[in-house]
Amino acid sequence: MKAFSLSGITRQHILQAIHEIERLRPDLHASTIYDVVYKGKHYPPVELMRQAHRLAHGTAEWALAAGEATNAYLEKLGFAVVQKRPLLVNAPADEGLLILEEPKTPVENIRKLTKAFVVQEPVPAYEPTKQKQPEKYTRKKALAELFISDETLQNIQTTLELKKNVILQGSPGTGKTFLARRLAFLLAGSEDAERIRTIQLHAAYAYEDFIQGFRPDQAGSFKLTNGVFYEFCEKAKANPEVPYIFIIEEINRGNLSSILGELLFLLEADKRQESFAVALPQGGSLFYVPENLYVIATMNTADRSLAPLDLALRRRFGFIKMAPAFGLPFRRFLEYRNTPDALIDKIINQMDDLNKDLAEDQYLGEGFQIGHSYFCHPPKEGGTPTWYNAIVENELVPLLEEYWADKPTKAAAAIRQLRAPE
Repeated sequence: MKAFSLSGITRQHILQAIHEIERLRPDLHASTIYDVVYKGKHYPPVELMRQAHRLAHGTAEWALAAGEATNAYLEKLGFAVVQKRPLLVNAPADEGLLILEEPKTPVENIRKLTKAFVVQEPVPAYEPTKQKQPEKYTRKKALAELFISDETLQNIQTTLELKKNVILQGSPGTGKTFLARRLAFLLAGSEDAERIRTIQLHAAYAYEDFIQGFRPDQAGSFKLTNGVFYEFCEKAKANPEVPYIFIIEEINRGNLSSILGELLFLLEADKRQESFAVALPQGGSLFYVPENLYVIATMNTADRSLAPLDLALRRRFGFIKMAPAFGLPFRRFLEYRNTPDALIDKIINQMDDLNKDLAEDQYLGEGFQIGHSYFCHPPKEGGTPTWYNAIVENELVPLLEEYWADKPTKAAAAIRQLRAPE
């Protein structure tokens, strides 16, 4: 018989094993006689020790149960082991067949330990708990996370309800993606990922990817395939009583006239009905955008390589201007994250001065200002001068050198100011 050592398995390994079982919900073989009970839930000792053995030794070769010896070891680590039914005279093949090196407790003591856990009624075998429902997302929670006022949030929500489509436009670091997801959570009423879909547009994105087109299959032929937006619309149509939210990151990075096609017509809020369905050019099927589908897009105003949106598309969207927010909510956020007041003052003063210079530059303007998001991820122990300097050197300096590529003296002056000591 093969011997296994328990010396490397600690209480922490058992707890990690329980966590993995709860997270992954694997199909487990129910134990015959004993269960480990932890926080009111029951786990088969064999499966628990197999997972713990894998975590401790990198292998899951815990093929059979160890019976009384394993139970005693689990009790030694502080876990309760309960008997599901009276012991059998001849234990089945999955009980007590491994020879264990540990623990060294005498057999008679082990028997005394296990007898203490006899229960009157059979205990149900382990059953995976049901998946938790998505947590409700409220307006109060949104305002606690965002650096905008209640009035501003209400204005954005009203625009989204009326137009069905909005674009959050702003310079780098103004929290466009963060706000897009919080607006989606508010519409959905929870952080339910099943009703939210996100894509990133780019130069290679095509109508066939977005709506519908012929694509190669494994057989080497071409098959008519629905695109991501078409599929999401069908999903929304199947559940018309609840909102579905489609997020488009960097909407101005793609060739929108080519990608959207019929959507220039179908996206309008008053065209969200089956009576306005149009025949798609390749498959001929009728298609429309349902009323319960909302589109939230983001747009970077500082990238000079991107073409402006045409007027026909602009008419379909409401535009929300995103600006740097180095105000009181930002200050409170950094204070909560244990950042010293002196460093907070420096960040706010430096960025206010820099953004004023950028806004007043005739070749740049407000669309090139630097947002607060650059400073929204301080270390767990709090923001430090080292953290601040790393952001300046590795993120802001390259950006300013790009902004003022034709004015190196101005770029150098701005960088020198950011590097200035307290």
